Amino acid sequence: MILFPKKLSSFEVVKKSREDFKHIDIKDFDIDNVPVVYIQRDKKNLYVGKSTDVYGRFSAHLKDPKKTFTEIVIIKSTLFNESSIKHIETLLIDHLMADEKYHLLNIIKGQNIHSYNGNEEVNNIFIKIWERLIEEGIASEPLKDIHNKFIYKYSPFKSLSDNQIEVCQGTLHTMLTKSESQSLITGDPGTGKTIVLTNILYALVYDQKTGKQREGLNREEVALVIPQNHSLGSYKDLVRKVGLHGITVLSPSQFIKKAQGRENKFKYVFVDEAHRLKQYFSKQARDLKHLITPGGHTTELELIARYSYHLTIVYDQYQTIRPADIDTSHFKQLITDYTKYILHKQYRLKSGNHHLAWLRKYLQIANDVAVYEKDVLIDYDFKVMNSISELYDSITKLNQKYELCRVVAGYSWKWATQKDKDLYDITDPTTGEGYKWNSKTKGWLNQKNSVEEIGCIHTTQGADLNYIGVVFGEEIDCDYAGEEDGSYDLNKANIIVYPEKYKDRNGLPIKGTDVNNEELKTYIKHIYYVLLSRGINGCYVYATHPNMQKYLQEVVKLSQL
Repeated sequence: MILFPKKLSSFEVVKKSREDFKHIDIKDFDIDNVPVVYIQRDKKNLYVGKSTDVYGRFSAHLKDPKKTFTEIVIIKSTLFNESSIKHIETLLIDHLMADEKYHLLNIIKGQNIHSYNGNEEVNNIFIKIWERLIEEGIASEPLKDIHNKFIYKYSPFKSLSDNQIEVCQGTLHTMLTKSESQSLITGDPGTGKTIVLTNILYALVYDQKTGKQREGLNREEVALVIPQNHSLGSYKDLVRKVGLHGITVLSPSQFIKKAQGRENKFKYVFVDEAHRLKQYFSKQARDLKHLITPGGHTTELELIARYSYHLTIVYDQYQTIRPADIDTSHFKQLITDYTKYILHKQYRLKSGNHHLAWLRKYLQIANDVAVYEKDVLIDYDFKVMNSISELYDSITKLNQKYELCRVVAGYSWKWATQKDKDLYDITDPTTGEGYKWNSKTKGWLNQKNSVEEIGCIHTTQGADLNYIGVVFGEEIDCDYAGEEDGSYDLNKANIIVYPEKYKDRNGLPIKGTDVNNEELKTYIKHIYYVLLSRGINGCYVYATHPNMQKYLQEVVKLSQL
């Protein structure tokens, strides 16, 4: 007879007080010497732990002056084992920190979770555990709301892949064993570049073996540089809430100004989204004065490196979108001597592993990786819509179900609502419906009325959404409409751009310098690459030019055969 193992489908909650653990000679044998996960609580704080000897563990907690807990919630099951309690502990630390009802005292991250027998069962039962914690007043927000929060997505408490762990450990080891270092972390959108960066930063401050702040580390010597102004506030909030307060979080120009006023370099500097670091561009001269030198101009990367003993940057060469962003070829020259780390697997998009290479191929950005068309959109909701209105209405309905679903567009419409809020910026050429650009840039994605507006590239780069709707504007087209017999050859299609239709004044190269509009075409294609790679569950698209719309339809048709 074959006995099938029981599935982990239920758990028990046992509530205790601090007094219950003060008398070690009186034990509850239902929780003694069995695998459990526990949550300590007082009026303001929580602490999450796991143990197979909970009474022994609590004898240490009672001696810790920081542990002022009065109540203990213990989660147990007859089917718990070492792997499952490690997993649940990690999930609780990650989610309770993002819930923010209580201050989480944990400073050592949960275990990195590898595949094991029962992994999915724990993920499923955690949904029920979280619901119980809401009932107990320990948690407050539903899981779907937690998962949409910036602090959850990019917290240093995330479990990492083997590749991500290797990058973290390699970079950290270099910083701790050398007097100076320069490290570059690269990878496609969704490979976890930001999560890796926050993990390195956290492990630099807190020794993960002892749980104590690293000896000799001065937080004032650590800086996090964020080129995306719309994200700066979110990073400041994240750093404060995960216990990294005291670390400097600044834009590149703010960092350079602060560094120039110091006697010594910053010891540790981290730069996220380094592809948005600036070079001098005369159209934005007022904002780029800090790049002017006696001999000409420099770049933000060179200045930041000058004021750093240890510099770690993350970079994606396909996300430069303006002439003021450091030119890709020049950037590569500047990082020649950097120690390079590559993140290989993307985790954002619920699609095939070749999705991003597929996007680059058909946006005609790069064709350097073989793309297996058949499975590229498997389990991913990618649709070509028939109008802006249909796309907008679909994303609005998805937002009601999933939240954090937004419509964005290429920058090919004037921003009329900046001067008159009663006007519309974008008109659907099919239905005549009017729509408005984003009313703000900073924090737009989480603004209540953002679902009613259409965002530009400057609201979304570096973010991820549950669904995204992307409108291909009037500045981008395809010069091929298909054959007379109705057949279509994708190899004959060529993406073209119309400079006169592109309305980002600071996105246009200096007149007369861009031969055949090749530089502008690169920026515009990069913009759509960034926009199209934001949606976790799906992406809906529509193109205002019929030839571009036909091109998108044929690309999707080929990928769904």
